Amino acid sequence: MAARRKTKRETKKEREGSTTAAWLSTAWRRARRPMLHVAGLALFLAMSAAILRLLDARVNAQLVERTRARLEFPEVPKSIQDLVTEDLSRRLAPLLPREWTGDGLCTALAEEARRCGWVRELHAVRRRSDGVFVVSARYHEPFAMVDMHDGYALVDRGGVRLPGTYTFHRTWKLIQGVRETAPLPGARWGGADLAAGIAVLDRIMREPFADQITGVLVDNFGGRVDPHASHIVLATDRAGGRIHWGSAPGSELVENTVEQKLAILRANFRDTGRADADHAGIDISTFADRFVVLAP
Repeated sequence: MAARRKTKRETKKEREGSTTAAWLSTAWRRARRPMLHVAGLALFLAMSAAILRLLDARVNAQLVERTRARLEFPEVPKSIQDLVTEDLSRRLAPLLPREWTGDGLCTALAEEARRCGWVRELHAVRRRSDGVFVVSARYHEPFAMVDMHDGYALVDRGGVRLPGTYTFHRTWKLIQGVRETAPLPGARWGGADLAAGIAVLDRIMREPFADQITGVLVDNFGGRVDPHASHIVLATDRAGGRIHWGSAPGSELVENTVEQKLAILRANFRDTGRADADHAGIDISTFADRFVVLAP
């Protein structure tokens, strides 16, 4: 069967369709590049705006931080840094307003810092240009732990009670048997028994066997329980170990001096590696050249 020939109308429509498709293709090719540029520019502007918002928020946060007063305690000994910083920060924080340029703020901070039991001597409170208040001071450092029967307190070498009530910890030598009630933090703890315990520990701490001495018992200070028994007793790291010291330093009568007692303990440590000469209990108060082994 012979193919039908296209009419003039069909031929004209085909030509018009081809022309329209060609025009659309050309128009798309011409418009595509500018459209891509516009889309890329829009994306760039959106990303730039987001970055600017983030930078603005960060700058505002830094400005707020700089206007908020802060505290620094550069002279606190490392051994008590956490204890002192926490206590002082808790005391001084309520005085710090959001704006740190207020008049009289340094004076108010200094007055409150002086009331802290850790502060031995306050030098100054300085305000830096970045909103930091620098507290310059000398601090009491723990020397021994005192048994209060319902908890333990720390004291410095001068017998000043330091802030806080603690559980027993072997970091510090323990003084037991003190009769006078504990004072408020920052006040000197009276009582000759505590002073004697500190004085004995102060000498012991300088000796090579210091780690073997865990504390001082002053229950019988001045012979108040038994006038015939040792007034001061050293506790050792041996379970139940005791070294009978004798009277308080400076109160010796017919008794070895502090130096004679220490000389005996040094000789024991040198010869046996133990201040107690590897005995559960000894007395070093009577004979200048030797100790007495006590019955268990």
